[in-house]
Amino acid sequence: MRGKDVWSRIQALRQRRHNLTFRDLEEVAEDAGWCLDRNQGNHAIYTKQGFLGNLSIPRRKLKGNTALRILAFIESSLELEECEE
Repeated sequence: MRGKDVWSRIQALRQRRHNLTFRDLEEVAEDAGWCLDRNQGNHAIYTKQGFLGNLSIPRRKLKGNTALRILAFIESSLELEECEE
């Protein structure tokens, strides 16, 4: 189980979703257990053991909705991880 600090970081990032960089999302993804698999074009592709989907983070300026979708995907992987325990 991941610490509460990852959950609190996700909530803090949601509050400033219009001012996020891809580095912010990459850091919280790595803290949540995602590992960089490859770079494809201007996207970083992350994988997580036991999770079927890949996480694709664009390496450019992010719009608010894109950042929220990525944060929701990271959060869903944490919830799935907690359910399995």
